[in-house]
Amino acid sequence: MNWLDHVNIRTARLDEMSEFYEKVLGLKRGKRPPFEFGGAWHYCKGRAIVHLVESTKHIPANEAQVEHFALRSTGSIKRFQSKLRKHDAPHYMVPIESINMCQVNVFDPDGNKIEVQFHSDGKESLEPFYGSAKAKKRLQKGEKLNATPPLRLSKSKSKIAKSNNKLGNPKPIKL
Repeated sequence: MNWLDHVNIRTARLDEMSEFYEKVLGLKRGKRPPFEFGGAWHYCKGRAIVHLVESTKHIPANEAQVEHFALRSTGSIKRFQSKLRKHDAPHYMVPIESINMCQVNVFDPDGNKIEVQFHSDGKESLEPFYGSAKAKKRLQKGEKLNATPPLRLSKSKSKIAKSNNKLGNPKPIKL
């Protein structure tokens, strides 16, 4: 792993949260890929370290507000997937072609989701791994912690979500 990349926070108050991160913490809102859900990325020294995701409703107390944290890796995604299988760690992949990235989403023993980002050439295996019965339980726990879905951009009333396209896309990641 090379560095902690970002923290992903779910919120039903996107405009208020975005204003807080920008005006109070000084993290400027910036470029974000064209996801189909509302949100905002806030930058510190050129890195998008806080990702806000607009949720369909307020997050219940029995769910995680911090949906995941992300690590950046320059290693081999294939070797990492093999290591996860060897350690019975459930995971699934999400390609983000617009920025040459593949996210490997893995669940720790408590069900917390960790996203590990790799440069993508579009040829990596996207087959999920569910593992043993014990591994499946932690995957299910992680899914329960994040049951509230993101709000589709088309349904968003947020000024922030509706204005992201004016900021553009981040640069593709490199090896």
